[in-house]
Amino acid sequence: MADNQRKAGIILSYISMFLHILIGFIYVPVLLKFLGKSQYGLYQLMGSVIAYMAIMDFGLSGTITRYYSRYLALDDKKNQANVLALSGLIYSAITVFILIAGVIVYFNLDTLFSNSLTAFELVKARQIFIIMLINVAITIPSHIFTAAINAHERFIFIRLLSIIQTILQPFVIIVIMLYKADVLGLVMAQTFFNMAIIIIKIYYSFAKIKIKIKLFTWDRPLIREMIGFSFFVFLNMIVDQIYWKTDQIILGIISGTSAVAVYSIAAQLDSYYMKFSSNINNVFLPRISAISAKTEDMSEINNVFNKVGRIQFAIMSLILTGFILYGKDFIGFWSGEDFKQAYYMALIVMVPLLIPLIENTGIIILQAKNKHAFRAKVSILIAVLNIILSIPLAKFYGGIGCAAATAFGLIMGNVIIINIYYHKEIGIDIIRFSKEILSMCLPVMIALITGAIGNCFIDTINISILGFKIISYTLVFIILMWFMGFNDYEKGLFRGFYKKFKRSYLP
Repeated sequence: MADNQRKAGIILSYISMFLHILIGFIYVPVLLKFLGKSQYGLYQLMGSVIAYMAIMDFGLSGTITRYYSRYLALDDKKNQANVLALSGLIYSAITVFILIAGVIVYFNLDTLFSNSLTAFELVKARQIFIIMLINVAITIPSHIFTAAINAHERFIFIRLLSIIQTILQPFVIIVIMLYKADVLGLVMAQTFFNMAIIIIKIYYSFAKIKIKIKLFTWDRPLIREMIGFSFFVFLNMIVDQIYWKTDQIILGIISGTSAVAVYSIAAQLDSYYMKFSSNINNVFLPRISAISAKTEDMSEINNVFNKVGRIQFAIMSLILTGFILYGKDFIGFWSGEDFKQAYYMALIVMVPLLIPLIENTGIIILQAKNKHAFRAKVSILIAVLNIILSIPLAKFYGGIGCAAATAFGLIMGNVIIINIYYHKEIGIDIIRFSKEILSMCLPVMIALITGAIGNCFIDTINISILGFKIISYTLVFIILMWFMGFNDYEKGLFRGFYKKFKRSYLP
């Protein structure tokens, strides 16, 4: 059953992701039309500020999943309940801390943005921030239930819930925008949907998977171990926050909401790019944690790393090369000519991001083995360097400068240093993995050259031609990858999916 849940979880993850991206491509231009560049930029700016509050769960959600999964594997019901109870107490303290930090930030918003925001924008910013802070304060404690559901590997439920929210929320928000086009209606609707999802997760946790939350003992060694584990996860979350959100804050302080709006389009495209890789990893965390709890042998884990990495490379290289060929025209049709510079900002980050994305399973391996401290330490140093570089580069080159600083940090920390650590200290066979990936590069290069030649002969004068080009390129890429890149396991995997689909849905 667990294996079926994992497979279904992966499929539903990608369905959810495709829907999220598809609706986002429709939703963002609509929001831009209703809110305008200034209000949309303000919304993104406050979202970047509040994101620092959101990461103050200190990585505890992944920690709960890890320890709860361990006790599930051992069928230790007492410690299962005890872990959740201890986590609940820790989350209560974290929530109080977040609210205090949020109040402090609230009273300093004028100081931070007085030189770049108008008086009207500052008033709106404070209102948006308060609503978002309430949303975060409600969300943080609910992570205990999300972690428990993931630990029980109920991926079908959690992914279907995400799909429902992805579909319903934008339509409700658009209806609100038709009544009154205001950014406050947007953030209030998002908070309402978030509360509804949390209530459903709580009900499912108690009624369906029958979790118990009971404090049997104040297990100090376990608390120290959990906090120690969470601390380094938290450092990684800070690094991610600096990479993907701080640039918008820097631009907001230096240049104002219009610059943030353009950069946020690039950041959103980068986030969609990352989603194609990260969705698979959450499904494998309980499995890798269980393997690590039983044995130190890396053979099985290396096989998982290679299998997932190859599939991720096929997907990510299709997206990257497609964006190189058609991204600029797409942004022009999607968000308008004023946002075309976002193409270069997004691409500068996407290229070096390819390697850490296809190796994302390595992060899960580090967490499962409780050896993620080194990555966190290196990443935090690189993140600080990123901020130092972003400030002067933003002054001289705007969003392009911020993107270049982010790309430099990715290359130094997430490509060079972390791969050396994976190979030498963790036992992940990076040399073997590199050979596996290189064997798939030839069809990628042939597809890219073919697409570039097609661009020379066919002008993209409307969105229909752009769609034709993208579909044609995707088909060419898949055919080349099938005959020149995929191995027997990958072909068998897709054949298996097709056979199941044929049995279930075709006459």
